[in-house]
Amino acid sequence: MKRFIFLVLSIAFLFTGCTMDNKGNFQIYLTDQPISIEDAEHIYVNLSEIKAQKTEEGFLSLGTEQQQFDLIQLQDKEKIFVDTELEKGTYTQIRLIVESGEVVMDGETHSMTIPSSEVKIPVVFHVLQGGTTEIVLDFEAKKSIMVVKAGVTGQYILRPVIKVKNISY
Repeated sequence: MKRFIFLVLSIAFLFTGCTMDNKGNFQIYLTDQPISIEDAEHIYVNLSEIKAQKTEEGFLSLGTEQQQFDLIQLQDKEKIFVDTELEKGTYTQIRLIVESGEVVMDGETHSMTIPSSEVKIPVVFHVLQGGTTEIVLDFEAKKSIMVVKAGVTGQYILRPVIKVKNISY
């Protein structure tokens, strides 16, 4: 009888443990390839929100805390942007909100105009139960920043181009 009760309790614990731990670790890193924006000392971007779209469930917010990155400092380096747990499953898109940006040239800071702050990154990835999914996003500054000459002063426009560099499980 004791063995039977132990067996029932063990099975119940096993099933309870499996249903409660239906998550995996999810990390996003940000990087930038070397760029050739003349005289750029710093390129700051402020990211304020990130979401992931789970198949058949919609978008899940992964964070709303604003973080600032200097793309010059991220050249050939990876910096963690998100470290959280997600339910296991298939995800089909990441969305980032780019709040603002500044470029520093010759010691002078210039604000960048952002026509559309929401960046949609189509990517299919899986979160495995008990595993870790890592995605490296490349914020391609060279393709993202345009300089529009308007008389003596130039206007800087930031149209974020972000590509998936790597996915690992």
